[in-house]
Amino acid sequence: MSVLFRKGFARKIAAAVVVAWMAIAVVAVLASGPLDDVRITSGSSMLARGVESARVLDLIAKQSGRVVPALVIYERDGPLQRADIKAARQDLRQFKALPNVIGMASAPVPSADGHALQATVLLSGKPGVLISPLVERLRQITVEGSPPGLISHVSGPGGAAADYVDSFRQVDGTLLALSLAVVLLVLLAVYRSPVLWVIPMLAVVVAYLCSAAALYALARSGLMTLRAATPEVFTVLVFGVATDYALLLVARYRERLRTTADQTAALKDALSGGIRTVVASALTVAGGVGCLIVADTHALRSIGAAAAIGILITTAVMVTLLPALMLLGGRRAFWPSTPRPGESTRDGLWQGVAGFVGQRPRLAWTGSALLLTMLCMGLTTLDASGIPPSSLFTMRTDSVDGYDALRRHYPASAPVVVLARQDRSDAVERAVHEAEGVVAMQAGPPAPWRTFDVVLAAEPNTPDAQRLVEALRTSVRGAAGGAALVGGFTTELLDVKNAVLDDAVLIVPLILLVVGLILVVLLRSLVAPLLLMGTVVLSFAATLGLCSALFTQLLGYPVVDASFALYAFVFLMAFGIDYNIFLMARVREEAARLDTREATLHALRATGGVITAAGVVLAAAFFVLTVLPLVPVVQLGLLVAIGVVIDTVVVRSFLVPALAHHMGRRIWWPARATS
Repeated sequence: MSVLFRKGFARKIAAAVVVAWMAIAVVAVLASGPLDDVRITSGSSMLARGVESARVLDLIAKQSGRVVPALVIYERDGPLQRADIKAARQDLRQFKALPNVIGMASAPVPSADGHALQATVLLSGKPGVLISPLVERLRQITVEGSPPGLISHVSGPGGAAADYVDSFRQVDGTLLALSLAVVLLVLLAVYRSPVLWVIPMLAVVVAYLCSAAALYALARSGLMTLRAATPEVFTVLVFGVATDYALLLVARYRERLRTTADQTAALKDALSGGIRTVVASALTVAGGVGCLIVADTHALRSIGAAAAIGILITTAVMVTLLPALMLLGGRRAFWPSTPRPGESTRDGLWQGVAGFVGQRPRLAWTGSALLLTMLCMGLTTLDASGIPPSSLFTMRTDSVDGYDALRRHYPASAPVVVLARQDRSDAVERAVHEAEGVVAMQAGPPAPWRTFDVVLAAEPNTPDAQRLVEALRTSVRGAAGGAALVGGFTTELLDVKNAVLDDAVLIVPLILLVVGLILVVLLRSLVAPLLLMGTVVLSFAATLGLCSALFTQLLGYPVVDASFALYAFVFLMAFGIDYNIFLMARVREEAARLDTREATLHALRATGGVITAAGVVLAAAFFVLTVLPLVPVVQLGLLVAIGVVIDTVVVRSFLVPALAHHMGRRIWWPARATS
């Protein structure tokens, strides 16, 4: 560091750093591609390690090739006509001629009311086969030559998977553009300069390009797998975190420029404490979300690994490229609000907040704690039983319309696959017939593992469907033990839910341990880390309660996925601690020359504006996820956005500083007070 700031070399080294990162960014763009190209959205990769439904998929793949069923539904507002049945049969013949269509699970099945037909088309799930264009072709065939008044849909696992993939492709460009726009608007609002915003924006863009290229390379080489909404969460996370770090470092640089005329010395002084805070923050966030890599659920591991990699690369860019750009820009980059030595740094709002906390600390922390506790009451409305396929999208899709048509005309719609070893297949067949809720069953041809397609009287991913799956598994195991397995779409959803609950038991304590250890090292205290983690856990519970009430009472989202609370805890714990590190690291720094209570108020005045701006950036970045037409992603985006606002406005502005002021030097126990 001393070499970097040695007179005569500083600007040359800064220029070299900028050129190096620009070259890396160009290479990254040329050598990579869209993350959506390496996303996996089908097969056992979307499940959890070792679950029964994944074993069923693997056995089917080995025996006859991986299969994805698509349900084709025809309906008319009135009795079906002979032309309708003829058209449906003609469609099925065309389906069979398509590449990667394995065949039909059954002939068209008419509904009891005579208004609908249903057929199951088996699509190849082999690696490299894209389900989305295949389903699109099925939909085109059903429309071509369809008699007037006959409506068709392609639904089931195949239709839902296609709509799921298409929903990402339609908005990924919009998501990136909105993320850039959010960063730009916040930088303009904070800096009020036509020049300064370019410096952090350039660093943020380079951080995103380099981290995205790293993910692409790792996924392309097979070293990691991107699943579900990982690319989208990764995008908003990198933009939000990179901008946060830029705001913190630039704010410290501007603060030092108001105390010295030497720009190089000002930057060196700003970085001496700023980089330590940024690195501690990055390790906390990366360590927190990185704990997801120990999960059995593949989607959790994917987001955890991608987020940790993105944060670490982003941090490397922001602590090297950004300081180099700031050094080259110098004081002139802040025009027209150019900071001058001796200039006042007073902020009326945060002077007032610090004054209130200093004069009434007990009222500040008890009042904010009471408010958060009241918000926790919304937890009584939380229903994490899982989102059924018909409610998965925020917009109408063909697969959702298909599920609705199935509910209107058929008594059952939950597809289940039972595999039985050939020597026990007769016993398994009898057990399936006798199981509760089974309304139809079709046996496959003799094979080492014989297949039984079973239809249950419930919609997938509903409590009724999960109960019937458990009952079916009990019956089958009683008849054949380990010689029979139950899988299929409904069972996969149940297995993922159970795996997430098991993951939570492991991951939540692990995150608390990792974050706690980082805080102990950073703050050299046992009391302060416990206090910070306690406030963030309370903030998490309050946010979850508020959002649960918001989802159920206002937005019409009565249920959430089983993984929702775990995602909420991971992100809100990481980000909540992140902002408290920004504050408490400054308190610790100021405590070297001030009493702890005065150091707390000084840190609150100095960091209040920049941390609030950082919170606005991150909240807005995650709010951008609401443009995706997927209910679970919309819920996650809203929850993190609301949680970050609660944390920056209530926890970091009042609760934590008031507690620190109230406790005084005792907060650093067992270390000796520095003042």
